[in-house]
Amino acid sequence: MVISNHIISGKTKFIAHIGFPTYSFTAPKILNPCFKLLNKDLIVIPMACKNENLKQLIEGLRNLENFFGALITMPHKQAILSYLHYKSPLVEQSASCNILKLNKSRETIGEIFDGIGVFKAICEKNVLPSNKSILLIGAGGVGSATAFYLASKGISKLAIFDLDLLKSSKLCSKIRHVFPNLEVDVWNSEEVGWDIMINATPLGMYKADNLPVAKRFINSVEVVIDLVLSTTDTYLVKTAKENKTKVVSGIDVLVAQIPEMLEFFGLEKLSINKIKAICNF
Repeated sequence: MVISNHIISGKTKFIAHIGFPTYSFTAPKILNPCFKLLNKDLIVIPMACKNENLKQLIEGLRNLENFFGALITMPHKQAILSYLHYKSPLVEQSASCNILKLNKSRETIGEIFDGIGVFKAICEKNVLPSNKSILLIGAGGVGSATAFYLASKGISKLAIFDLDLLKSSKLCSKIRHVFPNLEVDVWNSEEVGWDIMINATPLGMYKADNLPVAKRFINSVEVVIDLVLSTTDTYLVKTAKENKTKVVSGIDVLVAQIPEMLEFFGLEKLSINKIKAICNF
């Protein structure tokens, strides 16, 4: 079998990309060429795992000698915490994890790079989050990780909205506890004039999806960040571009995480520009 011109042998190690559904998975298209460039006998393989099968899958993977680690995506970023032996401070704070590896005792070590991906992707657009006001739509795993990371970067104000209002409120409380000087509140669905708007909901995965917020909120921001992974422009990205608003796409955020992922796995940390070049992004 050949993947990205990589010949798979009995010595090949693999990284499981765990989520459901898997049709939109993009990380294998980026990481596999990186491994090829680094001359590593390593591949990423998507694994379509439903919620009820996660425990069995993780237990099975830990027993495989050629299992190198895993990327964790929807809907498992929070559920995976039950199967981690060690968690980074950000994983603990955000209660979310998007990558894991094994130590020599084959215990799981979890980390989360969604937040740093957002931060680096914004900086690539020449926007510094310091002193910026942020409207975050979605308080799930990726939203929580993003909120905590950006809160550590000197933002001035954060409003959070989720259809599950209790989830929004709990996330606000957790952030206030860690960052008591930051103004953090549940969004009232009326306030406009935010510097940065972040979509951390699944809205945009399907063509028929509505916008996560009304156009008047999108039109008043400096930067729109859509964390939905799509190789084509989502409705939100199209709307922002029509308004001449700076846009950070889900692909931008993923690419910005790749150097951190490589380093996490003990590999050479390629630059974002080199990664974009080898993947034609």
